[in-house]
Amino acid sequence: MIVRKLIDSKFNQLSASERRIAKVITERYPISALGGIEDIAKRAEVSPPTVTRFAKRLGFDRFNDFQRAIRNEVQDSESSPLALFDRYHQRGADEGILADLAASVARLEDDPAATAITQAVEIIAATRGRIYCIGGRWSSVAAQYLAFQLATMRGEVHALMPQASGLWVDRLCDVKRSDVLFLYDFRRYQDEMFAVAEIVRARGAKIVLVTDVDLSPVCELAEVTLPVAVATTSPLDTLAPAIAATDAVLASLVDVYKEQSSARMKLLEEVRHKTGAGANLDPLRWPK
Repeated sequence: MIVRKLIDSKFNQLSASERRIAKVITERYPISALGGIEDIAKRAEVSPPTVTRFAKRLGFDRFNDFQRAIRNEVQDSESSPLALFDRYHQRGADEGILADLAASVARLEDDPAATAITQAVEIIAATRGRIYCIGGRWSSVAAQYLAFQLATMRGEVHALMPQASGLWVDRLCDVKRSDVLFLYDFRRYQDEMFAVAEIVRARGAKIVLVTDVDLSPVCELAEVTLPVAVATTSPLDTLAPAIAATDAVLASLVDVYKEQSSARMKLLEEVRHKTGAGANLDPLRWPK
């Protein structure tokens, strides 16, 4: 990694505070370098401006430029589906996929993922506006899952599904400052998702991003970036850690919306019963 080598080569020229930043970033490179600037500053026990000075010391105008250089390196070397399949067939089939998935989910308990989960809960709990959920070609199923579960606890939850309808674009015109966009974007990142984030940010709403450890460019616009592992021993990326992170957010929100969600669930059951929507199969009609 070129940026990692750059940090190593400049290490002796850094101040004591900047060396602490370098150690934090190189601990679990590249994922440790791709959190929010406040999170990195907290872990290094320095101020955010010191993190910016660290990036400039390495030759970058902004800390975002420093992170973009890392993302570009990782993307170029590892992200294409063809590259993943080629590497898989070169090394041969690998056992232990379940253990690999379990390890990826377990890492959600560590920073920066654990901190991001807490921050995501705080942002959603604080908003009185709408919550929009969206994902890309592959990750839209995670957005739909979040919307389905969250809608049982509170109103004004909207799943924006680009694959299903053109109406999702119209919904962007309704975004207000009090709203939150929960966006899933994984390698290879889509221009469409970045455009949505730009529109929502311009309208004053907050963005919570769930992405892979290389980080979607949307992280530059998001208040919270939650990195999860998508790579496995298989050539197919996985959504399992992203769904697990989503479940962690939802589990915390159950306590936040305790009284509100109980009343809403009761109302939902009444409405579903009257309309017949989502009716459960009568046990008497189960196959013998």
